[in-house]
Amino acid sequence: MFEQLQSFCNAEKCFHSLAEQKNYFRVNTIKNTVEEFFSFSSIPHEKTPIPFAFSSTYHLGSTWENFLGYIHIQSLSSMIPPIALSPRKSDVVFDACASPGSKTTQMAAGMENDGAIVANDRKSRHPALLANISRLGVLNTVVVSQDAKKPIKERYFTKALVDAPCTALGAWQNAWKRFTQDMAKSLSRVQKAMLISAFDSLKPGGTLVYSTCTYTKEENEEVVAYLLEKRENAKLVGIDIPYDIPHENGLSEYGNEFRRVWRVYPWHLKSEGFFIAKMVKV
Repeated sequence: MFEQLQSFCNAEKCFHSLAEQKNYFRVNTIKNTVEEFFSFSSIPHEKTPIPFAFSSTYHLGSTWENFLGYIHIQSLSSMIPPIALSPRKSDVVFDACASPGSKTTQMAAGMENDGAIVANDRKSRHPALLANISRLGVLNTVVVSQDAKKPIKERYFTKALVDAPCTALGAWQNAWKRFTQDMAKSLSRVQKAMLISAFDSLKPGGTLVYSTCTYTKEENEEVVAYLLEKRENAKLVGIDIPYDIPHENGLSEYGNEFRRVWRVYPWHLKSEGFFIAKMVKV
């Protein structure tokens, strides 16, 4: 198994680094600022490169701060795609694969609960999504169930996030046990359709972020390359965020422009492995 993956990451190092993940949470700035939160919360914590995110050895899920929505438990790596997309109050955002809502609610906080988010996922996944939206006080989001492989509404959104279903090799150790190359190729076809659909849903000038929590090139660079091939008005751009996040560049076999995409491995942040790419519709 490791031999299949060795061409694009140190697979054994990735596997063992997953066991060293820290527990992270972000302060929900819809309900309180970071300063306000720590004026009343005694949760032990350490700072991270992201100013509203912290690590903790505490059992966060059982805290009243989590129950009341003052914080949200979320891996540090998974906070990067919403930061890369950087939606603002004026944006209308399409979140193609929203549940359980970690990135959706993070975007809502970044938008100061203004603008609009259309959070899409299968109906069977709505309960977790709706629970987090409610707990965290999100008001600017509507939840829908649409086939993400088809445009929900063409040339409508200013920004879109496709955090696609994937083989999850960067998220949990057991994923490595069931991984096959056929699985990656099958998911790649779905991911390509989702990315094309989300791109077609954007207005000209719109921004699209694609992310996965896996390492295979079939699910990452190949998917982005497919969009660039099929849509001449798609342009891959750099990920410019104001925080010092360690990462590696994309695979050079897809061209020099793929140095603009990010591969975040577990040892970079003691968090999940992630792939992030940012595109604009010119």
